[in-house]
Amino acid sequence: MSERRTIVPPVLKGVYEQWHFAPAVVSKGMIYCSGIIGTSVDGEAPGSAALQGAQATSGTADAPLSALQAVRDPEAQFATAFEALAAILAEAGASLADLVEITTYHVDIARHMETFARVRDRYLKEPWPAWTAIGVAELVVPGGLLEIRAIAALPEK
Repeated sequence: MSERRTIVPPVLKGVYEQWHFAPAVVSKGMIYCSGIIGTSVDGEAPGSAALQGAQATSGTADAPLSALQAVRDPEAQFATAFEALAAILAEAGASLADLVEITTYHVDIARHMETFARVRDRYLKEPWPAWTAIGVAELVVPGGLLEIRAIAALPEK
């Protein structure tokens, strides 16, 4: 039987309990990260508090999905998504440098791809992870333009 460890940063405990999904799962030396969107409690860029936007959906047991807000500025939204992904990977004992694959889902992909690529390159460096970009009609968070799903290798100790 393989070891499986669920990764839930403390700030996302309510999200885990209310929405019934793990931000990440570690299994067989790999970290499987759920999709993450750049959110905040007020639509403004949250800076180092990138996960606190998701926390807004768990303020009460019946908090609606509308409690979750995408960061309004596209560049800031993309950066917030990478910051949130980095925080989840850190909780698992890894970093963005450990990514082996990302899948990105984009609303209005042609309009925002140049901005996304510029932000991505601020956060990811060579060797580049495998990457698939998919255009979609909408995301679960109103105003969301990007969702990042990722797989990383757990660093050897």
